[in-house]
Amino acid sequence: MLGRSLARLLLLTASLGVAPALAAEVSTKDSGHAQNPQWSPDGQWLAFEINNMSNTVELFLVQVNGGQPGDPAQLKIPGASSSFGGGSVASTPVWASNPNLMVIFEGTNAGGVMRLYYAAPGAGAPNELITASQMQGNLAAPAMAPDGSRFAFVADATGMGDIYVWDIASGEINNIFPSNVTESNPSFSPDGKKLVFSRKNKGNEDLFTWTGSSTTPPLLGGAGDQTRPRWAGDQVVYFTGERGEGHWDIAVSSGPGERTVIARDVRLPARSAPALAPDSGAVAYTMADPDKGGSVFVTRLDGSGTKEIPTGLVACGEPSLVSVNGRTLLAFTALPAEGSDWRRLHIIDVTGKI
Repeated sequence: MLGRSLARLLLLTASLGVAPALAAEVSTKDSGHAQNPQWSPDGQWLAFEINNMSNTVELFLVQVNGGQPGDPAQLKIPGASSSFGGGSVASTPVWASNPNLMVIFEGTNAGGVMRLYYAAPGAGAPNELITASQMQGNLAAPAMAPDGSRFAFVADATGMGDIYVWDIASGEINNIFPSNVTESNPSFSPDGKKLVFSRKNKGNEDLFTWTGSSTTPPLLGGAGDQTRPRWAGDQVVYFTGERGEGHWDIAVSSGPGERTVIARDVRLPARSAPALAPDSGAVAYTMADPDKGGSVFVTRLDGSGTKEIPTGLVACGEPSLVSVNGRTLLAFTALPAEGSDWRRLHIIDVTGKI
């Protein structure tokens, strides 16, 4: 229950020649799956969802001090119910640190349209980010440029899901790629000058880039879906389903048509993009193979090596990494044991292990 004290600590199995680590379990509801954990850039907060698998997704923030989580607080959009059963959704959190630290997310009440909201941790109820006078209809897939100058999102104002970019200084909102197909998953480059996103193309999802004034030919395309891209320096890391249904891999691209698969048959997260290490030189993931489901894996983007982090849990998924005060923290979800009803959220200190 949300009011209970800090959850039990689980002793992890020893591995890789190091002493066993301790995993802290975040206190969550007993009637929903924990999913999609996302660290704030300063490593002080963790946003995550609870999905009851029946029309309702709730969003929570928990403060993390020294790797130990406090009691989560729900972020409720105006008119939302405080308990399951209302048909409301608050999901897909992303963090921005400019101009201020805030979490941005999608939200809708039963029968309503999807809108975008923001909240500063510990500073009151969420507010709508883009008002109806600025843009009507459904809004989704938020992405903030690292310097806070631009904000990208997907809107259905033209009838399809098109990507729009909001220039914060001028207030202008422009449709960067009008089309009759759906775009999704925008991600800004570290310098904020480019955007990578996925777009339906001949029945599949392909990756495209926008350079501030024009959209290039496909960065990557072909068989299967190339989706959920994320910048890692000047490279793009993404999930690819080119090997067929049920097979998801992680690939890295350095330019148009170039790609290297660095992890095969990974467990696809509910919504998130690949989980980059704090130095952006590696990616964390879990495996679809049940025999490997008790570990989180971290692979260098240059393919130079992979580290395994055993957890002592079952069916691990949705990893997220952050660096804070010289330590590296890993958040992930897992079942407590075979046959458990709901996934729980855990945090491990993996300093020196990746």
